[in-house]
Amino acid sequence: MGWINTIKRRMFGNTPVYDGAGMGRRALKWNPGNPGAVSALALTQDQLRTKSRDLVRRNAWAAAGIDAFVANAIGTGIKPQSMIQDQPQREAVHALWWSWCEDADAAGLTDFYGIQGLATRAMLEGGESFVRMRYRRAEDNLSVAFQLQVLEAEHLPISLNQDLPNGNVVRAGIEFDLLGRRVAYHLYRTHPNDGMLAPMSGVSGAGSLDLVRVDANEIVHLYRPLRPGQIRGEPWLARALVKLNELDQYDDAELVRKKTAAMFAGFITRMAPEDNLMGEGDADESGWHWQVWNPGHCRSWSLVRTSSSLHLRMWGLAMPSSCVSSSERWPQPWASRLRCSRVT
Repeated sequence: MGWINTIKRRMFGNTPVYDGAGMGRRALKWNPGNPGAVSALALTQDQLRTKSRDLVRRNAWAAAGIDAFVANAIGTGIKPQSMIQDQPQREAVHALWWSWCEDADAAGLTDFYGIQGLATRAMLEGGESFVRMRYRRAEDNLSVAFQLQVLEAEHLPISLNQDLPNGNVVRAGIEFDLLGRRVAYHLYRTHPNDGMLAPMSGVSGAGSLDLVRVDANEIVHLYRPLRPGQIRGEPWLARALVKLNELDQYDDAELVRKKTAAMFAGFITRMAPEDNLMGEGDADESGWHWQVWNPGHCRSWSLVRTSSSLHLRMWGLAMPSSCVSSSERWPQPWASRLRCSRVT
């Protein structure tokens, strides 16, 4: 390899053209891979999603960030407005719309506007979510024979890759035709991690692992494409997972330390007869010394460090930290009000 380095030096000189391409001491151990948009998530999505859900369950900052984003992006719901000029017909359309909104959720838990918030929350936490269009029968007694079902990312197996006899291919659970267009989604009937607890799993629980081919026209795949060719979603907390977990542990350790410092603690030390290293009083007849620490003896300058860490973690979520903290000491690169953008 020495002759290659000699050619490089003669062509480009001793200084690297780009600092990031140098092989000096600072970059010697920096040898990252360069996976494609599909393979990068195929190998890491399950682990990223698991850790993201764990942090949202346990970490108050992560949960507050998700809540604030949903509240700013969706709020009470995105509401349509009929443009029909005929007033009686317009009122009839609005009345039918409001009636359908109440029955829109296939699970019967919320209305159409609640579905918007639920689907957005699932996308932020898991990287993606799916809304399945369910067409109902007339005997179901619905105002409109149509409902929506929100599904989490686990319903679409990331490891399902097949070549079908008709020439189509299945990649990460999504079926593509010869032109690369999505034609179907191969979904688990119920959440695969619920087992027998899922309502539609059957008596033995084996039904939860049944795959159902659903036409792509009946699925709304909600995720944020970050690279050309990306077919699955990346959890929005992916870049802040490690730091949030470390910050959570740091907060716990700091809280325990402060709790101990706030107590009236006494430490018994047996020192060498010639030294009083901690400023303790004279030894008693048995050679024991008492050293008393009053509340606040240990002081910490952790406020600035914790605040800056919080800002970095919220930037990883692409939102200002003021959404989860009332502190305005630090300048924010975004406005407090988040804008709702269209997500594929």
